[in-house]
Amino acid sequence: MSLYGNSSQLYFDFVYSDYMKEHSEFKYLLDLIDMIDWSVVPDFSNKIGRTGYSRRALLKAIFVQKVKGFTVRELIHFLKSNPSFAKCIGFDPIINYVPSEATFSSFKKEFGPSYLDKVIVFTVLKGIKEGIFDTSYLVVDSYPIIFNSFFNNKKSHGKFKDYKEYYRSPLEANFGVKPVSNSKPIYDKYGNPKNAMSYLGYKAHTITFLNVPIFTVVSPASANDKNYAFILLEKVVKYLDLSGFNFLADAAYDSSDLYDYVHLIAGSIAFIPLRNSSKKRLVGECGKKLIKHSHYLESKRNIYRTKFVCDDPSNCPLGRSNCYSYRNYSKYDFRHFLNRESPFFKEIYKKRTLIESIFSRLESNNGTTSLKYTNAVQLECNLSNLFLIASALLAHKMGRDDLLSSPKTLMYETAS
Repeated sequence: MSLYGNSSQLYFDFVYSDYMKEHSEFKYLLDLIDMIDWSVVPDFSNKIGRTGYSRRALLKAIFVQKVKGFTVRELIHFLKSNPSFAKCIGFDPIINYVPSEATFSSFKKEFGPSYLDKVIVFTVLKGIKEGIFDTSYLVVDSYPIIFNSFFNNKKSHGKFKDYKEYYRSPLEANFGVKPVSNSKPIYDKYGNPKNAMSYLGYKAHTITFLNVPIFTVVSPASANDKNYAFILLEKVVKYLDLSGFNFLADAAYDSSDLYDYVHLIAGSIAFIPLRNSSKKRLVGECGKKLIKHSHYLESKRNIYRTKFVCDDPSNCPLGRSNCYSYRNYSKYDFRHFLNRESPFFKEIYKKRTLIESIFSRLESNNGTTSLKYTNAVQLECNLSNLFLIASALLAHKMGRDDLLSSPKTLMYETAS
């Protein structure tokens, strides 16, 4: 009989199940994976020809990459160095073993985001049922994801006029603006500290409970935050059937149509501070204040607008008689009904700071990327969300609800 005739048996003779159950690092990873229902993802594609790699195995491998903070090369080395673990997450050690970098890259680009949304929904609903997640508060915010490029090196700025001409394949990232960290100040050419800086990359728009993230939608860096809040809220209402929550967001989301959506569609209450521009009184070019003149519906765009005019055009220093300005408003005007100076508003809104640690963790996990497609970046971001969700479920299962938002400490607890 050939030595290779029963190679599968030889392989399993080498693997000891007790080792997998007791080895602390593997146990932690497998426990996390077991918290998640991967069955909603079709295991193999229906294309004619070679079956290829299991989708679930590829997804679990990228999940491990986010948990461990690996690069793709480090992930492949980890799987090749630990064939027993690779087998446990669904790779066949005899036929095709571990995918290449190109396979992982192609999978991230082409994988349908709706499948991962379903995985997240099933896992989050499990946590809601067990009382782990507080559904009375939802928070939306975004964080920057910087593309690994010399365009983000300030020494290289100005050497190329158009970054799209530099890359041969399409790059879906573009230039946006992000705030400057106080711990890493940046100065202009006059030595003055800058509050913001431009970068080439993406923006990850994320909706969270107070203790874990839920969904993330990735856009080019220049995208408006408010527009993606609708997409995230629609996912929450549609997939999780949530309503009656307090919706918290910063002033970047201050918009009448967002208030309307939260109140009328989601059946909830929005707590958003006013933008600085909204607090200022409208003035004409000469500096004189403008007063409210009328409301009207602009039928072409189906929006309500308020017209403001000069309160005393007869004494205009510029000699004008029709100095005016416009602002959009809502038919229901939920935005202006909210008393932002009340103790009630302040008590609710201060809870938004509880998610700063979540976004800090997500940004450190996804803050840079070499991926050129938003779909691929979105896949990694949502797997980072799934990691924090699964970690909370595992902490609850272990009776350590004090570690619901502390995955790193939980890992050490599991290893002890």
